[in-house]
Amino acid sequence: MRVLFCNIAYMKYYKGIIKNVDEPRFGGEYVLRTGDAHEKYNFSPYETDNGEMCFGFFETKSTNGKDSNQLHIEKIEGISRNDDFAENVLVIWCAKYHDNRTVIVGWYKNATVYRYYDSVEVSQDDGTYYTQHFNIEAVAKDCVLLTEGERNVHIWQVPRKNKTRSYGFGQANVWFASEDAASVYVQKIVQQIDNFGGISWLREYPELI
Repeated sequence: MRVLFCNIAYMKYYKGIIKNVDEPRFGGEYVLRTGDAHEKYNFSPYETDNGEMCFGFFETKSTNGKDSNQLHIEKIEGISRNDDFAENVLVIWCAKYHDNRTVIVGWYKNATVYRYYDSVEVSQDDGTYYTQHFNIEAVAKDCVLLTEGERNVHIWQVPRKNKTRSYGFGQANVWFASEDAASVYVQKIVQQIDNFGGISWLREYPELI
């Protein structure tokens, strides 16, 4: 099975930044410096010619401080260095929580993952357009955003590599979960996702103060 874990900034709704209501936290240097996050619309469904879609972003970082690295999708099962995208991937979105542990916030099933960033122009409520950069997309009905109360570290915690653990997120914002030692954990999480029958915040929006 194709599974990809992606680390993003923490937000409640991922429907855009609303000051003092829903702002990105626990992100990288860009989030700290600007207060912005490209993943702010990761769980905001948009109508397209292909139906209702979600466009997801995570930062692939940079080796020269300017250009974002490509995503090495050849590390995904069945994908080669010549492929520009991988289909039918379970993408699991993760973020650091306020106790500095990492938790799953949601997922895209049957997602398409791109080697290089793409972008789409999406209309806003005020009639303007916003350029959404993305490297992952999925049909909206296959996307789930966990409620904040559901994001329990005892149920949805994601490991990070350390001296005593040989698998999990390292320095990168992506984890391909290909280590043999991770197989039991990955199977458990996939089963939890498949059996999930709780509430999704995909269509919930923050209440304005």
